[in-house]
Amino acid sequence: MRLAFCVGIYVLVAFFLDPQSFVALSQIHVEKFVVAIPILLVGGVGTAALIFGRQAPTRYAVELLRARWRGCVPVLLFFLVGMTAFSTHKSMIPRIVPFYADPWLADLDEWIHRAAPWELAHRLDHDLWAFFVFKNYDVLWYAQWFGTVLFVAMWSDRIARIRYLWALALTISIIGTLLALFLSSAGPIYYDHFVGDNRFGGLGVAMSALESSVIVREYADYLLTLHTTGNAGLGGGISAMPSLHVALAVLNAYFLSSLNRWLGVLGWIFAALIMYGSVYTGWHYAVDGYISIIAVSAIWWGSGRLVRE
Repeated sequence: MRLAFCVGIYVLVAFFLDPQSFVALSQIHVEKFVVAIPILLVGGVGTAALIFGRQAPTRYAVELLRARWRGCVPVLLFFLVGMTAFSTHKSMIPRIVPFYADPWLADLDEWIHRAAPWELAHRLDHDLWAFFVFKNYDVLWYAQWFGTVLFVAMWSDRIARIRYLWALALTISIIGTLLALFLSSAGPIYYDHFVGDNRFGGLGVAMSALESSVIVREYADYLLTLHTTGNAGLGGGISAMPSLHVALAVLNAYFLSSLNRWLGVLGWIFAALIMYGSVYTGWHYAVDGYISIIAVSAIWWGSGRLVRE
């Protein structure tokens, strides 16, 4: 109940901040959920059956659906409204705190790495490698995130389920909203547009040379259009520090490690790819990911203490 109350407060704040965007985003998210949930349900239940019901996976899947669907529905509903609230909050960030931290973050990045991290990442430039990185960062990241939430919603381990849901809620609200507000920044991909110099011109040239980068460049234009027009759109909002992509990949790596050592290995490899991809694409400074890793590690530890108490 405490978790539901906290999520409810988060949602209500988003609604009162921008009710028009909240309603519009609600409609968009519902349409996407209607399509995505059946697909992810098959994937999530199938994964659970292969992990925990290897002797008879089909029977395990049927029994799991029968036993858990009532508990699954509230989790998915809270996830739906929570995602709507997060998108609303994210689009409001530059209106409340205009982007100011980019020069500091770029300087810190270069001081730590003795070079611009995007230059180090693009030493591996090849269109096939770029395609792999972009697909991991975009398609597979969303599939892993939503699939993990669905898996947890169907899971019968109540304590572990509550721990993950608390950790997820805290990650989105603290890392994705509060820290993003206090450290308002646009990221390398938008640096030249908002700061007004050509510091990341080389990144633009490197990305333009990669045919598969069109997915990144088109999405960047889409987000900038939403930002300048003030319209609500799926996945809208510009915010770099900290990286929620990295935070959620690391959170899921911790979760998978708690299930199985080899799943944990896969989860950490994926988290490393997302960390690399966040710099390679230009969406984030490297320090965005470092802060996310530190913060989500504290959240995972704290959520474990919370549910034990």
